[in-house]
Amino acid sequence: MRTEGGFVLVSVLWLLALLTLVMLVLLTAVRIDVRAAGQFVRHAEAEALADGVMRLVALRLGDRDRRSLDAAGLPRDGTPTLCAHGDAAVAVAVTDAAGLVDLNAASTALLEWLLRGLSVAPERAAALAAAIVDFRDEDDVPGVNGAESAAYRAAGLAHGPKNAPFETVTELDQVLGMDVALLGRLRAVTTVHSRQPGIDASVAPREILAAAAAAAASGAAERGAAAPADSGVAARADIPSAFRVPSRARAYRVIVTVQLPGGGRFTREAMVEPDRTASLGFWIREWTVPPPALADVPEPSAGAVQCARALE
Repeated sequence: MRTEGGFVLVSVLWLLALLTLVMLVLLTAVRIDVRAAGQFVRHAEAEALADGVMRLVALRLGDRDRRSLDAAGLPRDGTPTLCAHGDAAVAVAVTDAAGLVDLNAASTALLEWLLRGLSVAPERAAALAAAIVDFRDEDDVPGVNGAESAAYRAAGLAHGPKNAPFETVTELDQVLGMDVALLGRLRAVTTVHSRQPGIDASVAPREILAAAAAAAASGAAERGAAAPADSGVAARADIPSAFRVPSRARAYRVIVTVQLPGGGRFTREAMVEPDRTASLGFWIREWTVPPPALADVPEPSAGAVQCARALE
């Protein structure tokens, strides 16, 4: 009897241990689910706030008759405007599309200059620039160093060139010779919305200025000359006159980043085109979540002015 009682006691203890283990697993799962739900809620809150601020900025951009963007505290060269909404930190970066390189309007020479400024080797830069032009043109006849359908087939690709204008910058991933790393860098300096064959140096963002400085330094090195001074003013001057055009302010790339005190963070990117014929004074041409490289903007300090006041 004692042996049987001891056996029953051991069995009960094992059962209790098993039940305890199951309860611990369930409690851990519940805690993870609660934490995940909290993160989801904070993410949703940050997204909603970012979208709201984006619409506020779009309204401001559409109201071009009232006063200039610079007077409203919205630089057009991608310099972030830092503000707060309640206890949320907000950063707004507005870039005039005229300060970027338009993939559909840029010449082969401008594209090659830009690629060299992004540290692409000269031969590859020439080939990629020509391939971009061949990708967007209507014919299937390759240009010098270019690539049309035959080159894509020879590379084992199932697709060929589009032979039509780029609709988005991300279509660059279909261009022969493009890679993910370079696409990420081009994403910050190109557009399909300026419709201009050159760059307005006065509103060129820091990424364009960095490419201009690098291209100037590379050219100087090839000529055996001294590298130009490394400063913002010098970099604007480094954009060749052949590639400069005045801005017609057709569209703006806007990036809004929201950081909540509880950890929620969200970044929204949109292309806003002011138009007096639109009911709200603007059209939204793109509405996306940008890659991390474009979402990397500073956050305002705790004493930042409220966004409604900063953007009024």
